[in-house]
Amino acid sequence: MACAFLAHGYLSGKNEDLVAEGAKPVKLAGGFKFTEGPAMGPDGNLYFTDIPNNRIHKWDSKAKKVSVFMENSGGANGLFFSKEGDLFACQGVSQRVTSFYLEDGGEKELLADQYDGRSFNKPNDLWIHPNNGVFFSDPNYGRKELSQDGEHLYFITPYRDQVIRVDDKLKRPNGIIGTPDGKTLYVADPGQGKTFRYTVDEGEEGALSGKKLFVESGSDGLTLDNKGNLYLTAGTVLVFNPQGKKIADIPFPERPSNVCFGGKDGKTLFVTARTGFYSLDMKVAGAGFVDAAAAIAGDEFKIVIACIKEKLLYDIKEFTTRSGQKVSVTFKNNDFPPHNLLFVKPGAADEVAALAVAMGAEGFAKQFRPDSDKILWGSTMLDHGEEATINFVAPEPGDYPYICTFPGHHILMRGVMHVVE
Repeated sequence: MACAFLAHGYLSGKNEDLVAEGAKPVKLAGGFKFTEGPAMGPDGNLYFTDIPNNRIHKWDSKAKKVSVFMENSGGANGLFFSKEGDLFACQGVSQRVTSFYLEDGGEKELLADQYDGRSFNKPNDLWIHPNNGVFFSDPNYGRKELSQDGEHLYFITPYRDQVIRVDDKLKRPNGIIGTPDGKTLYVADPGQGKTFRYTVDEGEEGALSGKKLFVESGSDGLTLDNKGNLYLTAGTVLVFNPQGKKIADIPFPERPSNVCFGGKDGKTLFVTARTGFYSLDMKVAGAGFVDAAAAIAGDEFKIVIACIKEKLLYDIKEFTTRSGQKVSVTFKNNDFPPHNLLFVKPGAADEVAALAVAMGAEGFAKQFRPDSDKILWGSTMLDHGEEATINFVAPEPGDYPYICTFPGHHILMRGVMHVVE
């Protein structure tokens, strides 16, 4: 097998810049009919679909074994997890987009099942924008007749009150992925043998502009790494840099259908490939992954920390910076109750929280920020949809907690900033 990989240039040339030294694909599980839709859950496990068998499977990252997460999945294909930790799925057979609770696989919300009074064709792949809106593709694989007047790209608004057709000039859209900042969208159209790049405009309508041909290659699934490289599944895993130049061609024992990053550090590439499910160790991490144990080089460090809707949690619970580094923390409240984010001295989180509770009704006027020298930096209390930027210079080495001081919230809403030399 090693010779076969070398014959394909597996670890030769520029593949070495992305793939971990000496790494080869590892078959994690097999015996499926057609695997698709890999997505890393907030529990650290990987979820993927077996479309003909109408199932969603879970790969337990600790036990190293696969199990059935959901039977009768509605023909689930593409999967994606929201910041709230819910599983979103394109259900091709049921012709709809739905979200499910991760705890028990129960249906949480029907997001969309029709456009202009007619059912969708076969929703295929999806990506959740940072504003909570959902882009999804709707091709017509395996069906003789169209339900819609073509195969198009759609957007479900953040409040689930409208479905908007955002591109009607595609032939057979499939894989879809966006950048973590929500400003750029990639859509593969294997019907044309092309992949396009769009600018996502401001607002909550999913409006797209600046459509450009990115590469002359279609793809089934797509993903991005933290260097902005785009991964396509087209016979092998093809990797293109942000300028659209091919920089790697990574073969697998079976023809890949979809791909995503996962693992604790985000440096494992998971690939669904026909009857199998594979992994490959990488040098690069997936887009949006933050290595909590590594300090970022340079004089400045920027990070975005958001509240997870309906969970009373911060989406980032730890990060590392260097003493003397200029730190900029953008804090966003995506939750409905008011929240703040306060950095406190090492070991002072519970003490500061208790002082906030002791403020009683007076706390509302003072943003539940007690007069204490244990508080170093922080935001005011933000309402839903608001954001604030906290700027400071990283102090001497140590572990500095950050908490929400609205009464009772600190129990769950807490994290830690590690400061190293």
